[in-house]
Amino acid sequence: MILIYAFSNRWATNVSRRTYTELMKILPPCQEGIKGGLVVLPKEFFHKYIEHNQYSLIIGLGDGPKFSDRIHIETQTKNSYNDQSIYPFSPIFLDLNLPNVDIYDSRFFKISSNMGTYNCNYLAYLTQLYIDQHSPSTLHLFLHLPPRFNANILAERISELLQNNHLL
Repeated sequence: MILIYAFSNRWATNVSRRTYTELMKILPPCQEGIKGGLVVLPKEFFHKYIEHNQYSLIIGLGDGPKFSDRIHIETQTKNSYNDQSIYPFSPIFLDLNLPNVDIYDSRFFKISSNMGTYNCNYLAYLTQLYIDQHSPSTLHLFLHLPPRFNANILAERISELLQNNHLL
């Protein structure tokens, strides 16, 4: 089973929410199945969709930096949420259990290790900590999307990335 999630604002106008909607329309059928969800409150989403569930792959989509021109493939998350620890006495940084994403077009994708310290980082940190402790074979991919890009095009690029790297 694969979990794909995206952050949503109350108006459902952010790029990650729109890209998620388009991506779910174009992904090919997957034998394992794809489960999806929208994140409004990260802690509640974690308890409902991630904790006590088994996935082969978890893919998160979030709005990236304002002036970003490429999709950021994030490599690590930080134990920090608004200058507070997310999980006390836990490592400061956790590397994501990245799948092999050797095939990507650098015109559209960029490798990054800056998840920020807000909702995307919070949920990614909780997720990776849970994976490390309970499901080490689960792969974890987080993509920060350029906020001013067309959601259809972003969904097509992400679909190509997933298919080219045999993640679906």
